[in-house]
Amino acid sequence: MTRDRDDGESAERQFTRFFERHYDDVRRYALRRLGPDHADDVAAETFGVAWRRFDHLPKDQPLPWLYGVARNVVRARSRSGGRRAEVPTPFGEASAAASAEPDTASRVEERDEALRALGRLSDKDRELVMLLAWEGLELAEAARVLGCTTATARVRLFRARRRIEGLLDPPPPAPAHSPAAPRVPVEKS
Repeated sequence: MTRDRDDGESAERQFTRFFERHYDDVRRYALRRLGPDHADDVAAETFGVAWRRFDHLPKDQPLPWLYGVARNVVRARSRSGGRRAEVPTPFGEASAAASAEPDTASRVEERDEALRALGRLSDKDRELVMLLAWEGLELAEAARVLGCTTATARVRLFRARRRIEGLLDPPPPAPAHSPAAPRVPVEKS
């Protein structure tokens, strides 16, 4: 890929600019899913694929494409036998401590509760919510990353929101337990 492009700029230079523009986004994506020990490796694998397919990737909106590749790399790492124990869950104790800003006790509790609710979603629903909330993608872009239609993503999002709300809302208070009324014997006639 050392040939010059029509505009006179080499492919290496274009890829270097592309890499510099998007590396941090892809690394943050991996960091949120696998933690700091694996984020650089996922980003490197993602950009390795991007380099091999640089002539064919969408130039207008490459970030959803990159997230799709990174998602596949993360999934492959999570699936591989033996490594399963090595790959951390993004919703464990380390996630709660990874915040850059100091938290009050109530904010820590709220965040932990939200992460637990997010962790209870299906993998597809959780990924959709994370793409929208953490990566800042639009619904159509997130659908592209997940390989589904925008309509399917919209339905998944609706269901995921309802499930999260159900998990976050406290259960209704139990009715006050009143002592049982004394049973009055009924005479049979």
